[in-house]
Amino acid sequence: MAASATATADFKRPPIERRDISFELSEDIPRHWHGGDPFITTYFNGLSIMFPEGEQFFIDSVRHYRDQITDPELKEQIRGFIGQEAMHSREHLRYNELLDQQGYPANRLHEKLKGILKFVRRRTSPKQQLAATCALEHFTAILADVALRDRRVYAGVHPVFRDLWRWHAIEETEHKAVAYDVYQSLFPGFMGYLTRIRAMIRVTILFMWRSGSHHVALLRADGQLWNLRGWARAFHWFWVRPGMYRQILPTYFAYYRPGYHPWDHDNSDLVDYWKKTLERKGYGTLHQHEEADTAA
Repeated sequence: MAASATATADFKRPPIERRDISFELSEDIPRHWHGGDPFITTYFNGLSIMFPEGEQFFIDSVRHYRDQITDPELKEQIRGFIGQEAMHSREHLRYNELLDQQGYPANRLHEKLKGILKFVRRRTSPKQQLAATCALEHFTAILADVALRDRRVYAGVHPVFRDLWRWHAIEETEHKAVAYDVYQSLFPGFMGYLTRIRAMIRVTILFMWRSGSHHVALLRADGQLWNLRGWARAFHWFWVRPGMYRQILPTYFAYYRPGYHPWDHDNSDLVDYWKKTLERKGYGTLHQHEEADTAA
């Protein structure tokens, strides 16, 4: 394995466990489940629409190189990564079905993203797809870190969605280095670094474009698109207090450092704390299951 993949091996990483958890996504959940705010609610809803196809893209890009990995520890981490991402796809598909029932264009947006990723697969190499996965996994990991660290992110949120998003954040943190370690073990050195950085620049543009497009489409369906006070309130939430996007800026730019590794930022304490919290809330012992090799 490349040096960067083991640079942070002086501490014990959280195990990557596949958890077969289902959430009670019933029709009586409030439409604006994030404290009654349609702007913050629809932002998270827009992210959920991205996940089923996005998670399958991640699985495929890592699985393409699985047989080339000889490190037994990394091979086991890949197994856990695939299992977790498959569960995320399943639960977010159920989440998105609820959005359709509420009158949001979730299925239409999902199909549009599916077409975009199909185009990406045709026009890029497996190496570029793995580099894109590393970049997107960085986005999900740094957003997860803020969501687990700052309780204001889920203040006033409906309990089911609070638990669902925290579960997702826990697992994104647990497996945040897997795609990166696969990439570094196969494509070390300066050229591998350049490909990784080019992928991050492209992914940043794509992520902001698609998450913004989803947000606008869902707000239009809510009749809130021209609510200027709502936009001002959302800007304050994202950039001031709690300032989720403001908080991720340092860790976002850390990715561009040549010697970067996801576990340079050790937030395993958050994983341990929130795992125990979910277990106490009745989600059962979080144990390892057999790998689900494809997304549901």
